[in-house]
Amino acid sequence: MMITTDTPSMDRRSLLRGSVTVAGAAIILPSLASLGGCSSTPASLTEKMDLISAISDRIIPATDTGGALAAKVPEYIAALFEKHFSEDQQSAFAMGLDAIGDAGFAAASPEQQDDILSGLASADDADAGKATFQQLRDMTIFGFYTSEVATEELSYEELPGRYDGCVPLSEVGRAWLDRGV
Repeated sequence: MMITTDTPSMDRRSLLRGSVTVAGAAIILPSLASLGGCSSTPASLTEKMDLISAISDRIIPATDTGGALAAKVPEYIAALFEKHFSEDQQSAFAMGLDAIGDAGFAAASPEQQDDILSGLASADDADAGKATFQQLRDMTIFGFYTSEVATEELSYEELPGRYDGCVPLSEVGRAWLDRGV
């Protein structure tokens, strides 16, 4: 005797497809929301963005290739500040920026700005603004060299490639980057 029912049967493939779609959406949607992270400035940094821009521009200025401003490093720093700094780190970073601003950085000439930054780099660890300058320098360098603008500055040669043991830098023209860095 064969019993038949009119209830639809569940197909394992459609069940797997549906569950993967739901799981994928749960993972992807929050990531997509964070893609706009570099487009807005946190309210606590809005008045300090000019200072951050000036400092990052002095760290990596524009030359025959784009500098930190062309690579949108200040926006990158603002996104890191907003999304990855704890409240304590945010307040310490803001106080350090205030200390750099109080040193007259914004009103100084480029040469004086370089002197202020050199003084911060060689200052004692207890000096106000040193830790913030070190963070800014590290974030500027990382943000620049992981940007598309840095590809204009660095040459790239797939390894293994040609090996020249002793080539004068004047022949190379720029620093070389390989995967091992």
